[in-house]
Amino acid sequence: MITVPGWAFKFIVPALILWGLYSIVVNVNRSGSAPAKKPAEGDAKDAAADKGPIADSPANALLSVAIGIGVFAYAAPLGLHGSNGEKALQVIKGFARGPIWKGVWESLPIYSYGVMLGLSLVVGWYVVLGLTDRQGLPRDKMADCYVFTAFMAVVGARVLYFLTNLDEFSSPLQILQLRSGGLVAYGGFLGGLLGSAIYLYRNGFSLWKWADAAVPALGSGLMITRLGCYMYGCDFGEPLPARAPAWLKFLGTFPHWHDGHGAPAWQQHVRLGFRATRDVCERAYHGLFNTADGLCHIAPTTEHSVPVHPTQLYESLLGLCIFATLLFMWRRRQWEGQIFITFWIVYGIGRGLLEVIRDDAERGTVGSLSTSQFIAIVSIAVCVPLYLYRRKTAERAAPANLFAPIETPAATPAT
Repeated sequence: MITVPGWAFKFIVPALILWGLYSIVVNVNRSGSAPAKKPAEGDAKDAAADKGPIADSPANALLSVAIGIGVFAYAAPLGLHGSNGEKALQVIKGFARGPIWKGVWESLPIYSYGVMLGLSLVVGWYVVLGLTDRQGLPRDKMADCYVFTAFMAVVGARVLYFLTNLDEFSSPLQILQLRSGGLVAYGGFLGGLLGSAIYLYRNGFSLWKWADAAVPALGSGLMITRLGCYMYGCDFGEPLPARAPAWLKFLGTFPHWHDGHGAPAWQQHVRLGFRATRDVCERAYHGLFNTADGLCHIAPTTEHSVPVHPTQLYESLLGLCIFATLLFMWRRRQWEGQIFITFWIVYGIGRGLLEVIRDDAERGTVGSLSTSQFIAIVSIAVCVPLYLYRRKTAERAAPANLFAPIETPAATPAT
């Protein structure tokens, strides 16, 4: 966790808003001045080049404006009095002069998970657009689809966290406070799938083609974001057995921070406790065994958590393996949708097994299963028959046009 200096944001906020507005104006001018004509054969590359860079697409321009306004509104001081116009003037003056916002900006934390999530989106951008280019899909449309999909993925991840941790929220509006609570990977996958389906359906593109190009980026995203989880100390596993190697215990130990707080693993071991016998609790961990709940609690003065399975690193390795496997399969795929369905099956198996040794309390449950275990089982139960069906229909040369219009060959003119 780091602190962002206030002067940096005073450049970022107006830059985002101005860049977005400039991009929108450029698009409006292009659409209004360019005459509608059918390009001659061989001019496809020139026509594509005239569209300009991806950053000028309307969706990305609007996103820049939204982010800039969102950051501005997030740090705007509360408790201002007067009419709306007077409040707006006070906020603008405070932004320009500094004293009103100084305390807000200097105390703004940047968490490792957020940084790694942003990095994963950048890597995913290049992976997805590179693969869609190879399929001959229009780059500008696929760029807009990626932006909308990423937005819906964050929404889905947040909504699933909200639903599995209702006791943390006193109001549904708190779901918008992204610094309170977290995100759930499966919610992101489902939200992203919904976003892709909406965009592709409205624009008449094949969901299968897009999905095959998009899911390798989910593997790279898992690999990167789980490293962020590890650096923060969330999504940890059960305590390691005494016979575990020293290097694994070292990787699975999370600190008590100097500001009085601690990594989520440390916090849970202090407040909620963990499963251990009285003898192991008192001798190995110097903890206090609570006979009421049968759990061991370490002292708040302890500098580190109990050594646990670093399940964040396990899942990061799983993401790397999925990413490499799907890229290897991509060149050898035999039918549309094969890569997409394979991801859901492989990740479902891997995530379901990892959930057995996960121990963080914020996962939610469905009966005796964790929320992610339940979703993994459902996804496998749906995708295995779907895989067999798609493979069978592909062998019979059945059309695979989900959302995309079926193209019929043009009639050959009589000579």
